[in-house]
Amino acid sequence: MKNLAFIFSLLCMSVQYGHAQKNMATGTENRTYQAMVFDPLLDLDVVIQPMPEQEVWTSTYMWYPGQLAAFFQQQCRELSKVRCVNVGYPGKFFAKKNQAYFKKEVNLETDVRLEWAGPEKIILYVNEEKQSTPDNEIILKPGKNRLMFEVSTRQSLPCILLKGTTELESPDKWQVSMDKKYWTLPESAPEYNKPGILPDNTPEITARIKPAQILPLRNSFPMGKAAVNIGKNGLALIDFFHLEIGTLAFQAKGKGNVIVRVGETPEEALNKNERLFEQRGIAPFELTGERTIIHVPERAFRYVSLECSEGAEISDVCFNASLWPVEYQMQFESDNEYVNNLFRMAGATLHTSMHRFYLDGVKRDFLPWSMDAIVSTLAGDYLFGDQQVSKNGISISLLPSHPQKSDLGITDYPLHALIGLKQNYLRYGDMETSLQYKDRIMELINFYDSVVDENGFLHGQVSPTGFIPGWATKNGPDGKGMASYAQIMLYYNYRIVADFCDLWQDRASAKKYRKKAENLKRNIVEKFWDKEKKAFINGTERKGEQDKRISLHAQYWAILADIFPKEDYDNLFEKVLPDIPYYYQDISYEKGYELMAYAKAGRIKEMWGLIDRVFGDWMRQGHTRFPENFSPEASYEKQLQFYSRPFGLSLCHGANGVPPVVGVLHGILGFMPSDERSNEYTIRPELLTLQWVNARIPVKEGTIVLRLKAEGESEISIPEGCIVNLVMPDGKSTRKLKKEGNYTFSLESGK
Repeated sequence: MKNLAFIFSLLCMSVQYGHAQKNMATGTENRTYQAMVFDPLLDLDVVIQPMPEQEVWTSTYMWYPGQLAAFFQQQCRELSKVRCVNVGYPGKFFAKKNQAYFKKEVNLETDVRLEWAGPEKIILYVNEEKQSTPDNEIILKPGKNRLMFEVSTRQSLPCILLKGTTELESPDKWQVSMDKKYWTLPESAPEYNKPGILPDNTPEITARIKPAQILPLRNSFPMGKAAVNIGKNGLALIDFFHLEIGTLAFQAKGKGNVIVRVGETPEEALNKNERLFEQRGIAPFELTGERTIIHVPERAFRYVSLECSEGAEISDVCFNASLWPVEYQMQFESDNEYVNNLFRMAGATLHTSMHRFYLDGVKRDFLPWSMDAIVSTLAGDYLFGDQQVSKNGISISLLPSHPQKSDLGITDYPLHALIGLKQNYLRYGDMETSLQYKDRIMELINFYDSVVDENGFLHGQVSPTGFIPGWATKNGPDGKGMASYAQIMLYYNYRIVADFCDLWQDRASAKKYRKKAENLKRNIVEKFWDKEKKAFINGTERKGEQDKRISLHAQYWAILADIFPKEDYDNLFEKVLPDIPYYYQDISYEKGYELMAYAKAGRIKEMWGLIDRVFGDWMRQGHTRFPENFSPEASYEKQLQFYSRPFGLSLCHGANGVPPVVGVLHGILGFMPSDERSNEYTIRPELLTLQWVNARIPVKEGTIVLRLKAEGESEISIPEGCIVNLVMPDGKSTRKLKKEGNYTFSLESGK
């Protein structure tokens, strides 16, 4: 058999290089790809199957906050068990319930017809009297009506969709409970408005993807773009370019068996050792001589190998990929196709991982994880604006109701939930989400408050797993020790809770948690700041000894949480980070957070140097999605390894689609929402070596449109209701734009 690296290079030949362009960070020549389409949703050669027509109501389904996520999490878990080989899941989640109650009081002036849809058993009470409603409708009489729906289900989400007057349909002022004791605001989303489809029936669409290439490896030859003739003991390898989850279908005519293997790489698809599979093996398909349509069970893959024992004609090869229905709300294009492709590939990586949540590897486990789900929203909220997917991630990141130590899997992972809630508020601007989850927010922060030591510090040994800041931990910290980064995260959580308490008009609680934050910050600086190195040490090891090593984790969290001294930024980015052992060799999925810190510190050139070195290298190798972690200086074989397994690395990992988007949104475009005013934003463009940029940034008030030029006149258009602080690259000139409209300026002159 041909050398696998050579095979991979042949498959990558369709990715042609264009003319030389300047590297974003260094200004040196960097040969770049031609314009590529990485997301099948945008690929004109991919056919998106139309969804069946459904009746649509003007209202939306309602359910208890977090319950949709609970049902989705269970669905993912069951799907994972069926398909994936290596699945582990520490910790507990918000439990799904099969009963919910919805109540509202209305005062009607006339008779009103009220209809509803939902699961199998719905009982209506009007003024505490049970009603007979065989057709799921009732005529409500004028006057005061106290309504309560009791929704019971067997397997589906207890939810309800109403049709009547606007007052009755709107989720506003409805309340929901799971026990008729604690009542809160219901959760809903505009996409769930079809009476025939319950919210937990996933709304995925199907994309029909044809092969990008068919490579004959042994006794086989292609017959067009979607067919191959495979002789006795023959073998062919198919590349679909798009790495997605879905089903493979083809027609086969011949004798003997057809053996199908799939993978994210040629090496994986050609591997014959089932003990090394990340997904369950596919049983051979026996041919009878007649033309047979073969459907392969759902798998995640880019490559497929087909092997025939006696020989067969294979035709109509098609990958029916399942995609989450979204629209790209954020747009970006520049004169540099290399940068454009990084942005497009990042978006495709996030979209591939978007199934109910922003998931972990779609091939390896297909499960939502707290850190992954939340860091993905930093980019996904702007790329797609699917708030419900983000909220689902927030919900599974929060601990279950009335949390105990036994509920904790990874000590620091629930701390991401409140960071996700802050991101949600900055992006979408509504208080409703925080109010829906208010009880769980307070239970979470009070749980952590109950397990800290006398200094307010959180120990990794609180949970069996300990701390997991990501996988870039060759230089520490100790997961079972007292990691300084986790203390900074806890401090950040106290501050976020205090800010939400202010929004809820709970001034006493806001003061309480702000004081806890101040005390913790003082102890963090006292115990973990290295005055000589001007950086935060790792913390302490599990035996209590100080771990004075410097790793990346505490530094970027300190910048994000406003603890790191700004006067020491130069030292950090010019001396500390470059000298951290393994900093450029051990790259993990926390990089989205870290590059947000780069942007906040104004280190755009350094940010793009890192993106080029790591993410650019991966794209140049011919991959079409970004993986869970990178080993840029390792051999190709070792780059695919993870968890001590040769194909354990997930080559599509939503969290690592974030850094190139952050590099564009917060780096090149210089976009930052204000922490103080929800309708205020900063735009500070930094084009580096780019000559022009056209971009659209979705905000809660509408869309900010940018047409930037390194030379000549640039333009910005802002929607009504927002304020934009336009800062020139030199930082010396700022214009405050308060009115809707178009504005011109010059990046050259700073005016």
